Amino acid sequence: MTGNTGFAHSSDASVSPGQSASGAESAQDYTDSVVPASERRSNFRMFLTFLSMQATFGAAYVGYTARFEGLSFTQLIIAMAIATVAMSLYCIGSANAGAAVGQTTSLMTRSVFGRLGSRLVSVLLLINGMGFYIFTVLFVMSLLGGLFTVPAVQAVTVGIAFVMITNTYFGFDGVQRFAQYVAVPVVMIWGLYATIRGLATVSGSQLHSQLHVASPSSILFVTGAMVGLSTWGNEADVFRYAKTRPRWNLPTIIVSYAVGSFMFPIMGYVVAVLANQADFGPSIKYFVNFSLFGLVALGFVFFIVNQAAVNDGNLYIAVNGVQNLTSELPRWRRKYTVLLLGAIAAGLTLILPSLQQTFNIVTGIGAVTVPTASTVMAMDVFVLPRLFGLRRPMDRVAHWRHTARANWPGVVAVVAGTVVGTVTGGLIPGTAGFQHTYIGFPALQAWLTGAVVYLIGVALVHKRANATVLLGFPRFEPEPAEAPDGSHEVPSELVPELS
Repeated sequence: MTGNTGFAHSSDASVSPGQSASGAESAQDYTDSVVPASERRSNFRMFLTFLSMQATFGAAYVGYTARFEGLSFTQLIIAMAIATVAMSLYCIGSANAGAAVGQTTSLMTRSVFGRLGSRLVSVLLLINGMGFYIFTVLFVMSLLGGLFTVPAVQAVTVGIAFVMITNTYFGFDGVQRFAQYVAVPVVMIWGLYATIRGLATVSGSQLHSQLHVASPSSILFVTGAMVGLSTWGNEADVFRYAKTRPRWNLPTIIVSYAVGSFMFPIMGYVVAVLANQADFGPSIKYFVNFSLFGLVALGFVFFIVNQAAVNDGNLYIAVNGVQNLTSELPRWRRKYTVLLLGAIAAGLTLILPSLQQTFNIVTGIGAVTVPTASTVMAMDVFVLPRLFGLRRPMDRVAHWRHTARANWPGVVAVVAGTVVGTVTGGLIPGTAGFQHTYIGFPALQAWLTGAVVYLIGVALVHKRANATVLLGFPRFEPEPAEAPDGSHEVPSELVPELS
C-alpha cells in the first residue's frame, strides 16, 4: 500500500498464546503473533521502508493525469497539500495503533471487531491488496510499452505479475531490505534530479498554462486519487515493527507523505507539460530521454526497482488478510498464500479494463473500505479509554476461539463509512453513478462517518451490563507464562499511555 524479521527467529516458541500450532511457520514474519521489543526497527529504518511506499512513479501518474484533466499547476499544489494533511492525520492513528499493539491489521480486527468483523475486513484487505497489485503490474507494462516494443504483451504482463512476488515470499525482512538498500536510494536520486531539471527547463508561462477540457476534474477529485493511491488501511502491518517513542513515528509519516504527494506529482505534471502527450505510455520515452540522457536500459531498471518495491507492499496487504482467514487450516503455510495470490494476479491482468479505469476504481475503493476500518480501530485503541474508560485487551493475539461474535457498533460503523464513501465516490457497479458521481471528498467522508458512528454506538452501550459483549471484547483464557522472546505480549514500554 511496503525489513529484519528473519528466519533465524523462527521457532515454535514464537507462537503466541491461543495461536494454533500450524501458525508456527507464519510466525517467522509474526503474522500470527505480537512483534516483540527485540524485533522492533529503528525509526530511520522504518522511515526508509515507508518512504519507499510513498515515493513512487504512481504518484507521478497522478500529477500527469491532473494536467490533462484540466487542473492548473497551482490547483495541483492545493490538491496535494490537502491530500498530505488528510493522509498524515489518518495515518498517525492507523499506523500507531499497529505500533502500540504490535499486531497486523487482520489480527487486530479479531480483538476489535470479533469474528464477523474480522473476516469482513480480511476480505477487504485481500481485495484492496490485489487491486493495487494488479494496477501496478498494468502500470509497469505501460511504462515498458513506452520504452520498448513488447511483442507478447499479455505473456510479459503475466510474467511480471508472478515474478513480483519474490520479495514478499521472504516476509517483512525481504520487503524492508529491498526498500532500504535499493528502492529508496535509486528512486529518490532520480526523482529529485528529474523534478529539479524539469522545473528549470519548463517556462513559467508553460507551467502555469491551463488546458481547456470539456469536463475538467475538481481539486478534490485529484486529491482523492492521491489519497486512494497512498492509503491502504493496513498501515499497522508495517508499523507493528515500529517503536512508539520518540514522537510516535510523526516524522516518518509526515515526511514520507509530503515527499510522495509533492515531488512526484509535480514531476509528473512537468513531464505532461513538456511532453504534451495525453497518453502516459508514449510520454515515458520522452521522460527517460529528458532525465537519463536517453539511457533506456537504465530507465527500465529504475522503473522496475521502484514498482517492485511498491508491489511488495501491495501483496503484503493481501497475504496478511488471507493468513487471518486461513489461520486455522492445519497445514496451510504463508508461502502457499504468496504463490497462490501471485498466480491469481497473473490471471486477472488478462481481463481488467484500461489503466486509467483500473486506477480510478482501485484508488477509489482502496481509500474508503479498509481505511475506514483502521480509523475505527484507532479510535478503539486511543479514544475509547479516554472517553468511556473502556480498554480492550490487546496485549496478545486473539485466537478465533477467544473472539466474540461481533463488535456490533464497530461493524455498523465500518459498513456506514464504506457506504458513504462508495456512494459519494461513484464506486457501486451497476448504478447510474458508477465512475460518474463524485461528491465532496469521499475518503474523508467515509473515515469521519465511521469514527462518528462508532463513538455514537459506544456511547449508547458503554454503561450497559453487557457492554463488553456488545463491543466484542475477546474472552481470553488465563494467560500462560511469557515466552523467553517476549512474543506473547506487548512490551510494557510499547503500551500507549492513555489514562
